[in-house]
Amino acid sequence: MLHRLTYLSLAAAIAMTGGCAATPDSAKPDTGLTPSYSLTNTYWKLTELDGAPVTMAPQQEREVRITLTDDGKVHGFTGCNQVMGGYTLAGTALRFTQLAGTRMACPPPLMQLESAVLANLNSVTGYRFEGEYLILLKDGAPVARFESVYL
Repeated sequence: MLHRLTYLSLAAAIAMTGGCAATPDSAKPDTGLTPSYSLTNTYWKLTELDGAPVTMAPQQEREVRITLTDDGKVHGFTGCNQVMGGYTLAGTALRFTQLAGTRMACPPPLMQLESAVLANLNSVTGYRFEGEYLILLKDGAPVARFESVYL
């Protein structure tokens, strides 16, 4: 009997701690609190460019992304190469400045993606948030959509 009580206690303890497990970000409830992302110091993954969805190509090293830092710098990956530079911010007006990157050659589809990403970043004049998405704007029209990624 004592042996059964030990197993029963152990099973109850395991069941109770299972409720304390972390939930995936997609399952987090909407608490109405301030979002945990901001324009700066957030990993922004590109999901849409000029209205078209962006997905990783089989030969692509990593996803297209940017991160803006508090000190006015931006860095990321454009599909083929690293990118770095600066940005200026005044309210919701945003401009990327002095963008430069590594110069590795990649397959043509990745080079085309990189060219489009850089052209769009260079054209940005503002931004807005839609939920956990950063929408980059050119004269008020969306040119790119980035999703905040929890690291």
